[in-house]
Amino acid sequence: MKENEWCWDSLELRVGKGNKIRFWTDVWCAGTALSQSFPHLFALAVDRNATVEEMWDQNSDQGGWNLRFLRNFNDWEVGMVGDLLLKLRGLRPALEEDSISWKGGKSGKYKVKMAYSGLVNPSDIVFPEKSIG
Repeated sequence: MKENEWCWDSLELRVGKGNKIRFWTDVWCAGTALSQSFPHLFALAVDRNATVEEMWDQNSDQGGWNLRFLRNFNDWEVGMVGDLLLKLRGLRPALEEDSISWKGGKSGKYKVKMAYSGLVNPSDIVFPEKSIG
């Protein structure tokens, strides 16, 4: 794994207001970008660069997701929308700022020792080529 991939894979986005996190393309919901989990819906999205904040509608009583698509859905696509809404269930923007935390430690704070250890001793399994006769 390349060092820059390792670094990005070690970070976790935490949604606050949602004004800095991209709804479709950032990894903020269940460990995968929604564009990866729902590529068909992503292709139909009106604004593929919208932030989480822009996709949230504060005007209803409790707030809700305002998902906008280029056209109405075919019958076979409705299940995908239901799956997306299930994934979003219970998630909503908050009052604090968006943040990034470090997955490598319990506190969520970056520590050079942990980063160095992760780079020097990667958890990738190395093929035991010397064991083959």
